[in-house]
Amino acid sequence: MKSVIVKATTDRFTWDKLGWWLVGLNLAMAVNSTIFFTTQLKSGLDGWLAMNSCAPSIFIFCLGYFIRSRAVMAVGAGLMFRYGTLGLFIFGWTGMNIIPQVGHILMTLAVIYFFVKMVRSKEWDAIVVCAFVAGLMLYAEWQWNWFGDRPQVLDGLFRGELTPEMFQ
Repeated sequence: MKSVIVKATTDRFTWDKLGWWLVGLNLAMAVNSTIFFTTQLKSGLDGWLAMNSCAPSIFIFCLGYFIRSRAVMAVGAGLMFRYGTLGLFIFGWTGMNIIPQVGHILMTLAVIYFFVKMVRSKEWDAIVVCAFVAGLMLYAEWQWNWFGDRPQVLDGLFRGELTPEMFQ
């Protein structure tokens, strides 16, 4: 019984200064974007989830960090890779798109941080979970269906020119 208890206490993710910085900066970006989409653009919950999938991804990753759960962090890291790292190559680098691109860079740094920590501790299962979630989210049709019903929002998102009128 004692070996199980020792294993459970040593099996937890360890905090460090870099991790806290990355969590803090990513949370600041997630809160900022959530406020922007929900209060300024009045996007509604479904619009916020479809256009700002980065924020829930960050919240999941940070929750995993706070509770020291590699599994929860792996899910968050997979989502952050899908929406943050790949977002670096989808969105432009001009106008209002600069702000989310800074967030995508911070998300990518957090994914790299997580990956390096897992490789160093030989936690291959966490890396597999992360990769599985990222791959699964590449095929998330709900998001494309939402945008399919609102092509003006998708166009505005890519141009970095969203307005509350687009959600009416």
